[in-house]
Amino acid sequence: MAKVKYTDAKGRTRWVRNDEVAAIVKQLGDYLIIGGYPEEHAKRYAQLAHTISRWPESIDKIAKAQALDSLPGVGGVITGYLEEIVNTGTTEKFNDDQYGKPPPRSVLELTNIERLGAKTARMLYQDHGIDSMKSLCKHAKAGKLKGIKGIGPKMISTISELCG
Repeated sequence: MAKVKYTDAKGRTRWVRNDEVAAIVKQLGDYLIIGGYPEEHAKRYAQLAHTISRWPESIDKIAKAQALDSLPGVGGVITGYLEEIVNTGTTEKFNDDQYGKPPPRSVLELTNIERLGAKTARMLYQDHGIDSMKSLCKHAKAGKLKGIKGIGPKMISTISELCG
């Protein structure tokens, strides 16, 4: 694992690996929201992702010292999820069925669209069966996005551009 560090625009020491782990942690939070977890529970993952990405020490060094729980917001079961992510690049939490059958991981593709967040992705998935970019594009090309709450003309235009 590369431990490449850099200095961001604000002069802070940052680590590429921390950014990678933070991205997975943020995806987990989005995924949990899409899967129906209470938002107040899932939003802690976005906060943790922010902390990890800005932490001045390498996440790998912290994990090797078995000190992940020293990070703000990490403790209990979150420590285990974070250890899994650091060591394997994923976590079994993505397969958690506590709130019903977990959505497919492909639904996270929707959150890569600018201004389309996890709650909108959840609505598209749960109410309209849209579970991937391919599915979203199919709906867009068929004109089925018009009238969907939260999907206005600007978003439809953005999606249409992405879908070609």
